[in-house]
Amino acid sequence: MAYRNTEKFIYPLGNFKNVFLGFNEISFYDKEYWGVHLGVDFMSQAGTKVFSSGRGVVVYSKLHLGEFNENGSVKQRNWGGIVIIAHKNPKDKKVFYSLYGHLGKRYVKQGDKVEAGDLIGMVGASMSESNGIWENEHLHYAIYQGPYHGKVLPGYYKKENETTNMEYWKDPIEFVKSYNPKSMA
Repeated sequence: MAYRNTEKFIYPLGNFKNVFLGFNEISFYDKEYWGVHLGVDFMSQAGTKVFSSGRGVVVYSKLHLGEFNENGSVKQRNWGGIVIIAHKNPKDKKVFYSLYGHLGKRYVKQGDKVEAGDLIGMVGASMSESNGIWENEHLHYAIYQGPYHGKVLPGYYKKENETTNMEYWKDPIEFVKSYNPKSMA
């Protein structure tokens, strides 16, 4: 598929203030080792608008519900709403992907063309199925530069699982800064 050149690249929340969990941090939830975090989690209130970081094509837009047990405890955490957008760097012609997770609402579908700053979703409410049943309202934002096979991408890396390669993932904050060195994104 021919992807569109992405001339500029911006943060998906505009002016973000708090990073709840950073890139490459080791994570534990529910007293269980989840692995190395492959993105950044921006603390955001439910309903916060999420924008496309750059021109591209939506290659994935689905809802991965979290699940509760009958007694109301968490059975399984998940992505909630997730959008993945393919971009092409005009300098080296390489394709890369931006990932937006824990969206309570998604306004784009697979195949949609987007521009930098287009509204693609909204942050989901705490402990809702659409945010994947996470206590903290946040946007998981990641940059992936590996092969893409049309499936959902992971949020964590575990060496023993071999679901991805750490070399394919980039620190999103540093990626945006280096993509737009003159404008500071």
